[in-house]
Amino acid sequence: MSDRLLSGLLALYPAQFRREFGAECVRLLRDRFRDERGVMARTRLCADVLNDLIFGLPRLYAPARRALVSPATPQVCGSIFRLAEEERPSLAALMCAVALSVAGFGCTMGWFANARHAREVGFMRQAKMQPEINKFHRPSLRLASFSAVQQPASAPAPSVAPHVRDATAAMVDAINTHSVVMFGETHANKQEYAWLCSLVRDPAFHARVDDIVVEFGNSLYQKSVDRWIAGEDVPIEQVQKAWRNVVGAVGPVSPVYAEFYHAVRQANRMSGSHKVRLLLGDPYADWEKTKDAEDLGPFVAHRDEWYAQVVEDEVLPKSHRALLIMGAGHFRRANGPGLIEQKLRALGADPYLVVFGTNVVGAYDDVDPRFDSWKTPAIVGLAGNWVGDLPATPVLTGGMGPASALKMAAAADAMLYVGPRDSLTAVNVPASELENSDYGKEINRRLMIQMGRTMTFTLPAETPQFQRPAPQQAATGSVQHLPQPQAPKSMHDPLPPRPPLQ
Repeated sequence: MSDRLLSGLLALYPAQFRREFGAECVRLLRDRFRDERGVMARTRLCADVLNDLIFGLPRLYAPARRALVSPATPQVCGSIFRLAEEERPSLAALMCAVALSVAGFGCTMGWFANARHAREVGFMRQAKMQPEINKFHRPSLRLASFSAVQQPASAPAPSVAPHVRDATAAMVDAINTHSVVMFGETHANKQEYAWLCSLVRDPAFHARVDDIVVEFGNSLYQKSVDRWIAGEDVPIEQVQKAWRNVVGAVGPVSPVYAEFYHAVRQANRMSGSHKVRLLLGDPYADWEKTKDAEDLGPFVAHRDEWYAQVVEDEVLPKSHRALLIMGAGHFRRANGPGLIEQKLRALGADPYLVVFGTNVVGAYDDVDPRFDSWKTPAIVGLAGNWVGDLPATPVLTGGMGPASALKMAAAADAMLYVGPRDSLTAVNVPASELENSDYGKEINRRLMIQMGRTMTFTLPAETPQFQRPAPQQAATGSVQHLPQPQAPKSMHDPLPPRPPLQ
């Protein structure tokens, strides 16, 4: 729905009403226009707007409304109704309301006859994953009109239960209805990557996906990985550079990523002629030639841009279906889609976003028992149910930060749930494999470049994914950070020319 039409409709209402409820009214119409798809749903939306203009708008200006003000409270409410009295709509304003409503209804109905019809078919197919979408609205948006916003609800809307689906079956349906599926992962999680490895081995998923684009892969080594994933004999010392030499990693790289590479290779060996390609989405920095932070700056600054470029160059022109895997912070929607999703949508893609989530809905110990009955791993759609109404920050971060205004339904399309927060574990490179090893020495060399300090390797093979915050962090919602080195000046430089692939 265009901003001009929304502004025109809102301008018909009293100034005081606009000041108090204008933002909520605009959000209401935007959300209903986005979520209520189909001829019947859009017709109902137009009818609600017309009903409000014909019956609700006059009530806001009517003198009878002023009679509702108690004489005992003239200083509190009197000014509101006097303002409404001074702003009675003119005949021209009422005629404008009718004209705008009719025009909006005509435009909406014509919308179904144009080229966007094909896209709507895709959205309706998505309903296989989210049956609640078939209701064409979210319960929190059932108010029919602007004037209804001003009236207190007699009772809160009931919490709608989500449709909990087997994660693999849901992901297969997603890749069938969307050529690009984005998965926002939590780094190094054991349960999450156990499911991802089983997903790529699943025959139904493997038969439909063409490419998997990963954050944990240095694109400098694409040639070696292509050969190895296809089943050729390539020394593992060469292949592992792909996941060990990423720019985005600070410290030793979790073994879960090596396991994922092996799972894709194994799935290709077990399949017929169809082979899945593993595309490396991290910039092509050569750690062997990196001596200081200035060498690294351009690669760190342009990680998201390069990831999107890989998809633009290797996936979209070939009309491939792809699973994109990256840290949830890169994919999560905050004020709309992030940089990568924006670029893909500008190129004509219609990504479907799934993020990793937990059962924490508030402070660290505030776990929601409604998750207990779910069979895991599971995926749930986030539109129109109580999961989508949860604050995104504690759900996505396991309670490691205070609740935010951003809701889960605004952050993503669906959520992967692999188990209660306290059952989740992170997989680490054991200290015994790092102390006095060549890899451990190289990690500390990189840490000096990235952070200006080294580390002592003490972590066991597994640790809790979301460890209880320290008392000060729990009270303030903040994390104690060590001093950070000054950002290199080269962060403002473009990526250098891409060298020959290894």
